[in-house]
Amino acid sequence: MELILLFFLAGVPYYIFLEKGFKKYIFFISAFLLILGLGTMLLFGLDCNQNKICIIFAILTSLFTTYKALKTTNIYKLTNYFIFINSPVYFLFSLEYFIFFTFSLLITLLGLYLIGYYYEKNYGSANFYSIGGLALEAPFVGFFLRIYLINLALYPPFPNAVFLFNSMLKDKLDFIWYTVIIVFFFGNFFVAMKILVNTVFGKANKNIFYVDLESKERLIHTALNVILLSVGIYGLTEVLK
Repeated sequence: MELILLFFLAGVPYYIFLEKGFKKYIFFISAFLLILGLGTMLLFGLDCNQNKICIIFAILTSLFTTYKALKTTNIYKLTNYFIFINSPVYFLFSLEYFIFFTFSLLITLLGLYLIGYYYEKNYGSANFYSIGGLALEAPFVGFFLRIYLINLALYPPFPNAVFLFNSMLKDKLDFIWYTVIIVFFFGNFFVAMKILVNTVFGKANKNIFYVDLESKERLIHTALNVILLSVGIYGLTEVLK
């Protein structure tokens, strides 16, 4: 059963079957497989943190995915990569924190996916390489993208960082745990910061006419951020218990 979970959660279907014919909706397939894995763990009461082979394989997947994510300039692909960068924690977190971490991660990635849709609609593709300076040129996009990337970069007190901290406080730490923390923390951090520095705070491209989010889009992103705030507050209350 744990090998089946590894197949779903470590991106095996994505890299074998989906990446070559990549389409923007593949994020939802990856997210569904993650939810399916979570549901399987809940249904069978699985605790995978003792299976060192699965954890080591997930660490290798995380390292490989970090390399791929640092190379890509496509936001749709990044939404998939961020799922797989975090694959070690799915096997190491206690089930309680895995549920909330996964929920926070998927809400954040949904927001990032919608930013990709904004890019595609207004600039012709979801590639972010040549579009910088959003903080000034399209402030609403810059603001929401900043929130999503800071959460993915595991900055406290944002939800992803809070649930990592909770798990560090209450789970038994060993060499594998510290290895996972180093691998997935720096993977998330470097990928998110690369986009944040170059896209949100980078130099504006004078050859592009910048368009900010429409009112309906701002409302959707605001709702997603309210959900993230609520999850983060719950995580902080858990820390204080």
